[in-house]
Amino acid sequence: MATTTSPQVRARLLAGGVLLLLTAACSSTTTPPAKSAGEGLNVPPPSVAAIPTLAKADDKALPIEAYLLTMEQQKQLIAARDALTTRCMTGFGFTYAVEPAPAEPGTVSKNLTQWRYFVTDAAEAAQYGYTVKDYRPGQKPSRAQQPPTYLLALTGSPTGAAVLPGQTPESGKEINGRQVPPGGCLGEANGKLGATAANGNGADAQLVTDIKDTGWKQALTDARLLAAFAAWSGCMKAKGYDYPTPIAATDDPQWQTLGASSEKARQTATADATCKAEHNVVGIWFTVESAYESALIEQNAEALRAVKQDIDKRVKLAAQALAS
Repeated sequence: MATTTSPQVRARLLAGGVLLLLTAACSSTTTPPAKSAGEGLNVPPPSVAAIPTLAKADDKALPIEAYLLTMEQQKQLIAARDALTTRCMTGFGFTYAVEPAPAEPGTVSKNLTQWRYFVTDAAEAAQYGYTVKDYRPGQKPSRAQQPPTYLLALTGSPTGAAVLPGQTPESGKEINGRQVPPGGCLGEANGKLGATAANGNGADAQLVTDIKDTGWKQALTDARLLAAFAAWSGCMKAKGYDYPTPIAATDDPQWQTLGASSEKARQTATADATCKAEHNVVGIWFTVESAYESALIEQNAEALRAVKQDIDKRVKLAAQALAS
């Protein structure tokens, strides 16, 4: 995340990040047949039950989180991949060392919803504006600084271009009399851990990512959330700020010039968080988005059961790799 706003916003929405109207009438919850990942995911506006009053949503979980890798599962899979890659590279006579990520409390989103609805704490906004501290993971050896043979062993390509599932790898090459596996040591490690194109090359399943993104996008067009945004906008205008939505305020290009933690940004962000609280924007936003996700999950229930089974399988493979 940078101190400019737009990259920060995109990172929040993808983090990837996590995670309604007081008046609109309830509509039918009938959903169309399930679609394949990324293809035509769409549901009509779902009904919602009681809308909670939420100043922030960082203690809440979106429905789709049940199908995302947990932070612990991610760490286990990464550790297993690194262990397998290290063993493989050692066999070619190379040292593959991975530096641990620095421990920086407070810089990692604790869940999908912590920053999903942007600034929500007026006190923090008064201090940091639209800036969120950066989390920089440990640096792996730079491929650009390694010789072609190292890159070939690591990725299957002398240029260091990693081969992803579904792509045709270079093969048949040897280093020190040993044949390089398709995709190099990284490709071999990913394969042993069950990585496929469908599960994001060993990350979150594409279907789950699509549902998370679709739920977000559909919620932004929902009449209930739009009404909440209109109330928020009126509140902001009364304080001297003219924005149609909280996203427009967070993404204001002037923060790239003035700085996302400038005095003006801090004042704007404070008003932003205050108006969200006054009109329960977070409560409405979280509830509406959750309702869309729940409908999409129901629509794709069978495929999502397979996603959970795939996660279980990969976690077991990671445990075996780390134990061997």
